[in-house]
Amino acid sequence: MSGLLEWIAGATAGWADLYGSSSAVETAVMFLHLGGMVAAGGLAFTLDRAVIRSGRGWPHRDDLARELHASHGVILLGLALVFVSGIALTASDPEIFLTSWIYWAKMAAVVLLLANGWFLKGWGDRLRAAPQDEGVFRGLRRAALRSAALWAVSLLGGIAITMYA
Repeated sequence: MSGLLEWIAGATAGWADLYGSSSAVETAVMFLHLGGMVAAGGLAFTLDRAVIRSGRGWPHRDDLARELHASHGVILLGLALVFVSGIALTASDPEIFLTSWIYWAKMAAVVLLLANGWFLKGWGDRLRAAPQDEGVFRGLRRAALRSAALWAVSLLGGIAITMYA
């Protein structure tokens, strides 16, 4: 793997130099990363909380289903910002990031988060079609619980990378 790592470090050396020597570039990349995380994660976490808190026979599930559907674009845009800025952050020091088990644990959490988001969207679409179906709502609720946990783990991983990598 060291040959591949050396190649990646060489291929990203120009970016790493720019990133390391420009506070403005570093600030912009971190802003996009954290801003995307706040926008996507904050909205997703708020919606997850609404799903988790809504009880059996909740009369406004159709409203919740519409809100879940309407928020999907904002969450995807935020995740796109996190993805692109995450690549830029990784390229700023690939030898540190790509050799860190914390980095790879965070990447696994992000993959699980994206997969769960796909399931959550599916359950939300089913809820739009049948807002009073308890089985559908239980599936959505489980996906929301996983989503909230995975957002928290992803955030923890990002913080841990800066502390321990």
